Amino acid sequence: MAKWIGEYIPQNETYVEVFGGAFWVYVNGNIESKQIVYNDFNKYMANLFQCFTKPKKFGEHLKKYESQIPELFKMFQNGLNNIEENLFNLGDYEIGTQYAYCATQVFSGSKVMESKFIDLKGKYSSKYDALQRRLAKPDVQDKLTRITNVENLSYEELIPKYDGENTFFYVDPPYWKTENYYSNHDFDVEDHKKLIEILKQTKGKWALSYYYFDLLEELLPKNEFTWVEKEFTKAAGAQKGKKQNKGVELLIMNY
Repeated sequence: MAKWIGEYIPQNETYVEVFGGAFWVYVNGNIESKQIVYNDFNKYMANLFQCFTKPKKFGEHLKKYESQIPELFKMFQNGLNNIEENLFNLGDYEIGTQYAYCATQVFSGSKVMESKFIDLKGKYSSKYDALQRRLAKPDVQDKLTRITNVENLSYEELIPKYDGENTFFYVDPPYWKTENYYSNHDFDVEDHKKLIEILKQTKGKWALSYYYFDLLEELLPKNEFTWVEKEFTKAAGAQKGKKQNKGVELLIMNY
């Protein structure tokens, strides 16, 4: 959905993704802002993107380990689960490498710190190897080196910190009643309401991604905010020989 969302992003000086995740809207978009801000409450993800801002250097660290080694995966996963998050700073290449190793060798969308290793049995290329190839591409390197700020903040801290008339926030929170699918976060149903109230007070422009739920029209009335939607195929549910599940992505904007 990244390119479709990108069509609605206005010109801005500061581009902020509040729930950064894989940063797909920025990476796949054509955003030329002076300031590019990545944020994720999951410190391991924030650390990973701080490493990504130096893609060539980080690529050298990734090369140290061969993909598809289950013993290595288990050792890294156990080690990461025993690290106190306050004891490392963003930009730790070894922790970034270990997290990337685990994240790319579990099912997409599953919890990195808990999920089982996926043995590809030599039939497919590992996503760990694909990540290294991607980081070697000049266009990807250009995108990543243009990230100016990496944050590990809650949305309550981040939005006021960067709010301004020339700021644009892309907001893709854990979706309604799927909050527990996400790792290393502290976001629940009440946070949806709090997030929306904070957004209503911003000086900047914002676009909010959601699936529809009944309370949404009460929180963000259609006569006060712009609603657009697009049907899409849920890639995570795709199975060979079966009809693919469809979903409807909502983009709600204050402009």
